[in-house]
Amino acid sequence: MDIALVSVTAMSLAMALAMGIVAWRVIREERGRSDARVAALLVELERTRGTANAGSSTVRARADAKVRPDRLPVAPPPDALDGEPPASAAGWRGPLRAAVAATFVVVAVVTIAIQPGGAPPDGGATQATPVELLSLGHARHGEYLAIAGSVRNPADGVDRGRLSVMATVFDEAGTQIGTGQTPLPVRALPPGTETPFTISMPDADRINRYRISFAQDQTAVPHVDLRQTATTPAVVASTAGGQP
Repeated sequence: MDIALVSVTAMSLAMALAMGIVAWRVIREERGRSDARVAALLVELERTRGTANAGSSTVRARADAKVRPDRLPVAPPPDALDGEPPASAAGWRGPLRAAVAATFVVVAVVTIAIQPGGAPPDGGATQATPVELLSLGHARHGEYLAIAGSVRNPADGVDRGRLSVMATVFDEAGTQIGTGQTPLPVRALPPGTETPFTISMPDADRINRYRISFAQDQTAVPHVDLRQTATTPAVVASTAGGQP
């Protein structure tokens, strides 16, 4: 997953860089064309002024003649100087806007890809289907309290791997004095199967009560305590045990 995110991020950055280079080149070319048009217009304007000055003596010699406005030299329109249509602001803004839009799309995709807390690959069934606690008991062995029981993955559940049992122990005052976590004796617990478990906690003399729960990797897995009643099982995050 981390490799995929790094790859997507690298590709998006490369695409954004490429889009930026394309936009920069388009803007530079458009500015070059605009400068060339301005220079050509200035040359034509100087040429027109020279023609007007040369003809001024003839105009003064024929003071009695009426000057017709349509005979005066007229500067050609800017779009006729080099045979190309005049440049508009949209000429370079279009590619620039496309590059900016593509960059935003890439950034949005990467942001969604790296967002935490997304749904698990099985569509949330891992969290929705609890396991079943079938039995629970304890026995003291020297300085340790051994907590044993059995857990079952229901038939309508999903494959569960890397399951572990966790225990939290308390003293007579109700103060938490320790926690422990032990993997289940099987690597995976397919639907419809069960397995026993045992977890040992030190300082048995100080333990007054305990509580167990289950986890898949570091994610808590809810369980149904079937020890209570067969008709109304309770879905709990942890189960409290009796006094040693």
